[in-house]
Formats: sequence, C-alpha cells, structure tokens
Amino acid sequence: MTERKREVLLLAAVFAVSFCFAGMLLLGSYRWNESLFYERISAAAASCDGAEEIMRALKDPAGCDIGAGRELLRRYGYEGRLPAGQLYPAAAGIGLLFATAVAAAFAWHAAGSRKRLRRRTEELTGYLRQVEEGGYTISLERRQDLFSGLEDEIYKTVLALRESRERLGREKETLAQNLADISHQFKTPLTSIAVLSELLERHAAGSEDAELIRRLAEQIERLTTLTSVLLTLSRADAGAITFDIRNVPVSELTECSLAAVSPLLERRGQRAKVLWDGGTHEVFLSCDPGWMEEALSNLLKNASEHAPEHTDICIRVRDNPVFTEIAVEDAGPGFSRRDLRCLFERFYRGEHAAKDSTGIGLSLAKALIEGQKGELRAENRKEGGARFLIKFYKHV
Repeated sequence: MTERKREVLLLAAVFAVSFCFAGMLLLGSYRWNESLFYERISAAAASCDGAEEIMRALKDPAGCDIGAGRELLRRYGYEGRLPAGQLYPAAAGIGLLFATAVAAAFAWHAAGSRKRLRRRTEELTGYLRQVEEGGYTISLERRQDLFSGLEDEIYKTVLALRESRERLGREKETLAQNLADISHQFKTPLTSIAVLSELLERHAAGSEDAELIRRLAEQIERLTTLTSVLLTLSRADAGAITFDIRNVPVSELTECSLAAVSPLLERRGQRAKVLWDGGTHEVFLSCDPGWMEEALSNLLKNASEHAPEHTDICIRVRDNPVFTEIAVEDAGPGFSRRDLRCLFERFYRGEHAAKDSTGIGLSLAKALIEGQKGELRAENRKEGGARFLIKFYKHV
C-alpha cells in the first residue's frame, strides 16, 4: 500500500469516527427531549383530576379532538414541539462541523508532514549527491526529527569519507614520487647496459660473439620497453598520471601514431589507410595528445602483429554530434570468444599472440583511454578480421 493510499484511508477513518461522535451527540439530544416529554406529561397528569382520561387519550388518540388540544397548547406557548426541540438541527450541525473540522485539521497536518518529509528527503538526497561528486563539506543542519538518526550516520560517514579521501590523496602523491624514483633508478642502469652492449657489438663485429651480443641488445631493448610500460600502468592504477586535455586534430594523432609503428609495418609489408566516414573535414578530439598517441600506437602494433603480411591496416574515423569514434581494423583471424572476454586483462596473451608478446600493451591502451574519459572495446568484423573501437562522447 502506498503512502498516499494510507493517508486517504486514515483521513476517512478520522472522518468516520468524528461523524459517529456527532451521531451520538444527536442521539443524546433526542433522548434528552424524550425524557423532557415524559416529565411534562407526568406533571400534567399529576395536576389534573381526569388523569385516566388523559392516559386513555395518550394510548388511543383517534377518538379525541386533536385540534382543540393543539389550540389549548398554543394558548400556553407550545407551538407543536418541545421547548428543547430546536436542539436537534443544532446538534446535527455542530456534529457535522466538528467532524469536518477534525478531518480538515488532520488533512492539513498530513499535508504539512508530507511537505516537510519531502523537503528533508530532498535535502539529504542533494547532500549525498554532493558527496558522491566529491564535495565533502559538512553542511547538514542539525535538527531533531525522524531523520535525526539517519543524519547522524550520514555525518559520520562523510567524516570517514573525507578522511579516507585525504589519506588516499597523500598516498597517491607518495606513490607517484616513489614511481618517479623507481623509474629513474631503472632507466639509469638500463641506459648504461644498452651503451655497453652497443660498444661490445662494435668490438665484436665479425666475430662469433656478434650474434649473441645482438640478441643481448634486443633483450635489453625489450626490458627497457617493458619497464616503461609497467611503470606507466602503475602510475595509471594509482591515479598519478596527469592528463593535459585539449582539442587535438585526429589527423595529427593518426599521423604521429603511424610514425611510431611504421618500421613494423614496413618490415611486414603492410600498408596503413585512414578513412574518414561522412567526409574529409577535420575532426577534433578532446584528449591528451601524448598519451592518446601511445594508446593508439599500441592498438596499431597489435593489429600489425596479428594481421597477415602484405595486408592493409585501416584507421576509420567517424564523427557526429554525440561522439567521436576511431576504429583500428585489420584483416587477421580476429578474436576467439575467450580472447574477447580476457583481451584487456594484464599479461593476457591471446591465441595468436607473438612469441615475444608481454600481454600488457592492450591493458595499457585501455587504462590510458579510460583515464581520459573515453571507451575502448574490441570486436570481430563481419567481413573478417579484428576491430578496436575508441569512442569519446562529447559534452561529458
């Protein structure tokens, strides 16, 4: 049963009780007049010698001259009713007025209570929405009502959330500083090892150890890349990456991203194409160009590694008033059902992954894109091959 129905039923019950009270008042008035009538008849019978004739007339008034009797009563001021007979309509009116007044008072009180309840609910809801958006100011007005217990709990929760947020902010700052120190500590020895391997390769040119040194250089380069990616992922997880969001031409993003993977495309004999759906006008994307180029480069690298040699890698750009979408498509075998479920998990290697794949490139791309309030998902093309969809909604 809704609150509105409950109030209507309660109002009807109050009116019914009040009306019954008015009916009882009317019945009491009738009984009083009846008692008064018998008192007057008794007084008349006691003062008259022909009491027996009066009693017979009361029992059977058919044989009496009723007109003469009324004339006699009128002569003494009795006009067809008892002296208290006018109380009947007065009692009925008072009873009905009382019932209406009680019902109206109850309805007014219920409306006021409902209005206060709605106002307090809106106040608490608005405050919770403010807390949800990150505003932890304690601005509730302390008052004693039905919501006092709930208000106390909200007050305690907001205090705990504010303390937790401040503590988390301090931890993020500490973590960001630690990651920066770790990055510096890793880069220094890795750079030294890379330089030393290059010197060794020069000295060992033409010798039997040259191939071993070349493999060593490749592993050092892979370790350097892996270290950089892991540190970036850690910073993204900690919320320590600051994105410089601005409107950037999509053509600039695609050009820089393709330049980063062009050696891989050339080695595999692949060609990259940029298609603009709906025309060739310039499209702008609200993002951080540096991080966006890195995410897009990872998607292009994945597409190149999984597509056959001498095929096309397509970048399709679509723009409308609601969102801007960038799709990276290849002509490879596509994704299996299991791949689609786990594709963006860290260190997951798909069924067709390269031998030296670490399984963190797609995870990094997703973290960077979502950190800029975008979306990234993967799907299979109807005509065959895989597709990565990057979508940024406008006015968000």
